[in-house]
Amino acid sequence: MTCEVVFLPVGNADSIVISTEDNSTVVVDLGKPRLLDKWLQTKNIKNINRIYITHAHHDHVPPLVKLVEFLNIWLKHGKVETFCLPYCFYKYAVEKLLSHRGSSAEYKRLELALNRLDNWDRKNIIRFLPATRYSNQFSHGNLQINVLHPRQLFIEKHLAQTSAKLNEISLVLRVTYGAFAALLLADIEGAGLKECIEICQPDELNANIVKIPHHGAYPKNGDDLKDLLETIDAEMAVLSVGSTNTYGHVVPELFKLLLDQKDDKSKKLEKFVCTEVTRTCVHSASKRTAMGKSGLEKAQQCAGEITIRAETSGKWDLKTETEHEGIISGFKYPACKGKIDL
Repeated sequence: MTCEVVFLPVGNADSIVISTEDNSTVVVDLGKPRLLDKWLQTKNIKNINRIYITHAHHDHVPPLVKLVEFLNIWLKHGKVETFCLPYCFYKYAVEKLLSHRGSSAEYKRLELALNRLDNWDRKNIIRFLPATRYSNQFSHGNLQINVLHPRQLFIEKHLAQTSAKLNEISLVLRVTYGAFAALLLADIEGAGLKECIEICQPDELNANIVKIPHHGAYPKNGDDLKDLLETIDAEMAVLSVGSTNTYGHVVPELFKLLLDQKDDKSKKLEKFVCTEVTRTCVHSASKRTAMGKSGLEKAQQCAGEITIRAETSGKWDLKTETEHEGIISGFKYPACKGKIDL
């Protein structure tokens, strides 16, 4: 029996599908719902056991009206058993509706979307569940998924202080399949990153594969990210990044952190791969400075769709959509080959 963890090429966003041969399917984030829907139909997947939305930024979940449109289309030919919405996602939408009472088309669409979610939940068509540390472990055969962060009290304290900085309360998920483990770090940063290190035991964090947080950004508390990645001690890192992003991702500091870990003989990291080509791999440091934070003019796949095929023994292999080595051979500064211009 095997498990596949697939990182879809959705640009500077996340959409991950975890599936097993005994017909369990879990989706983490909806960076591009239409692309996901097409991909699932191509794979003849009809039943989604669970959807996790790690946090309420639009590169991880569409606006509520668009989300309901996606689910409405999906339910015409498939099922979703459980759905973990971001904390207060529904509450904030209701508050927005109440503060903009009226008869505008936008108001009516939002009202309809909220009612549709409530109706699905009421009729047990989709069960909407919270997702916090210690709650709602997903288990199906050899596949288990646990939320490592955030704790319920951390979420409430954070939101009492600020409604911003949602990355700090984004879900950190541990996916295990027998002896194989993958850590999905969403966009964790700041106080959330520090909290995750402090509350998680090393054996919870240790994994074969790690999804690098925030599309290759480098947090202000970079030392905490360094400590976390060293504790995870993965054999391979995956970066879901968009070529044309306007944030400077993947930033050189993040690539350097990975290269330092790769060069450290006491660590297991052997490689890292990106879904799309980044400016850091094709331009010199001086050129990047002149560009500000703008990305490449056109999107270009690097590894493209990234598939990790794992066995319960812990053995795994990598499949990329593109001929990855051939693509990076044409770059002047391929970071994964250690040739980045700092």
